[in-house]
Amino acid sequence: MNKKFQSTDFDSWLMARLNPKAGEDILDVGCGTGAQSIPFLKSVGPEGSVSALDIAADSVAELIRKSENSPNLSAAVSDMGKLADVIDRQFAVKQYDLAQSSYALYYSAERMAVLDTMRKHLKPNGRLAVFTPNAPHGMVEFVRQFADIPGGVDECMEFGPNVLEPYFRKHFWDVTVHFFHNVVRIPTVADFVSFYRSTTYYNASVEEQLGAVVENKITENGFFEYEKNGYLIIGQSQF
Repeated sequence: MNKKFQSTDFDSWLMARLNPKAGEDILDVGCGTGAQSIPFLKSVGPEGSVSALDIAADSVAELIRKSENSPNLSAAVSDMGKLADVIDRQFAVKQYDLAQSSYALYYSAERMAVLDTMRKHLKPNGRLAVFTPNAPHGMVEFVRQFADIPGGVDECMEFGPNVLEPYFRKHFWDVTVHFFHNVVRIPTVADFVSFYRSTTYYNASVEEQLGAVVENKITENGFFEYEKNGYLIIGQSQF
């Protein structure tokens, strides 16, 4: 749904900045069904590799299916908090030109340990990249007018500048920050409700009230619109 209604193609935007190259070895943490892993496989070619991890077994199975059982893909089902053990025991490739995590790392209770593991398994001049949501998030702010937002939601919106940036500036000699700006335009109330029910801040008690407001917006403008922004930080190691 994000992909269908977004104003900016996130996948193209992200790949242009991660810049995966032929022959590189890439680690994808929180890979899901392969939104990044599949393009990585195409970019690295037969001389490169992708090592991917996700906690959901069905997502990893779908990734393997979409990769057509590529011999250049190693995929593991695991909590990312066990990343060090997975690299040691399951992945054939142990050192990476690029270690990345998009829309995933802030969910981990062991996020700093995961960052340390990703960083320590970089090759000389390797890149560590993390993408997270970033304020303002229009859907969150819209819902906040009608219901309390769990503290973890706001915390993840601050994860980039408040947690990642100090970490990256401490450990990397070259740090680049990119801000992703995106507008989502939802054309029907049914689409809005479907999207809202999938969020971590869904509150059934205000669904009907929100739907009525959204319906008025759609009647007035032809769509319900909100900002959904993101934060990408990339650090490059020197040694």
